Amino acid sequence: MKRFLALCAILPGLGCLGATGSGLVTTAAAQTVVDGSMPKAPTAFVSGSLKALVSRAQDKHAAVRHLSVHDTVDKKQVLCGEVSTDPASPPSAGSFMPFGAIEGGDGPIVFEGRDIPAALDFREVNQWINYGADMEDLEEMGCVPEGSYRAYSDKLNKVLEHRKVNGLH
Repeated sequence: MKRFLALCAILPGLGCLGATGSGLVTTAAAQTVVDGSMPKAPTAFVSGSLKALVSRAQDKHAAVRHLSVHDTVDKKQVLCGEVSTDPASPPSAGSFMPFGAIEGGDGPIVFEGRDIPAALDFREVNQWINYGADMEDLEEMGCVPEGSYRAYSDKLNKVLEHRKVNGLH
């Protein structure tokens, strides 16, 4: 519903319609919980979600931090945290991106946290709207503070008001 409302607001303006260590075994990439936030007895869902998250990193080393697990009202587990593929040891603080996964869902969602540029080419608009959808999903899961999606959407709308079309302002 929030996505629909956001698109209704955006489209008219466009002129168009944890314990440290490598506690989990992975096959292709290494993963480390850098801050001691790994649950003491991770469930199959938590282990599987972290393994799926690391597999997205391809052959890079993935570090995770700020892991937390909570239940939805439907008694499904939600895993939240931050992930970095920065090869530095330890990864730079600015390289971590929020992620979340819900039991029975399609897999972890990662908000890439790219800064919205001062101007956007018309061809890039959908890409930035999709990034916002990831933030919205993370907010609904309880993985980012309430209002995060709104702040992102407000900033994007301000940029889109002054967007470039075919290289022109």
